[in-house]
Amino acid sequence: MRRTGLVLLMALAACVRTAPAPRESEAMERSARILRQLDRLEADLHNGETESFTYAELVRRHSATEQISCKITDEHLAEIHRLAMAQEAKMARKRGEHVRKHKTVAMARPRPSRHATASN
Repeated sequence: MRRTGLVLLMALAACVRTAPAPRESEAMERSARILRQLDRLEADLHNGETESFTYAELVRRHSATEQISCKITDEHLAEIHRLAMAQEAKMARKRGEHVRKHKTVAMARPRPSRHATASN
């Protein structure tokens, strides 16, 4: 029992005894500096990945917008061409009608004779 008490007393004394304050060493300081640099590097890499993703997304959107713009431009040009052809056809028809009307009108009127007017 004495022996158990003595062992218990020694264990209690060892637990109560405070550990010495950790001593700052140059190796620990260097290790902390390296860890901070690694954290900064990791943050920079993460920002770089985010920037790359953002840039890739902008390129993708620009490409899609450019394709839509080209399609709309092609449709617009086709419509302009269609309207120009319709306008030309309309002008050709009007020119043909004008020529026919002019001839018809010219032939419909009897030519006044000069002799008939002078004799009256």
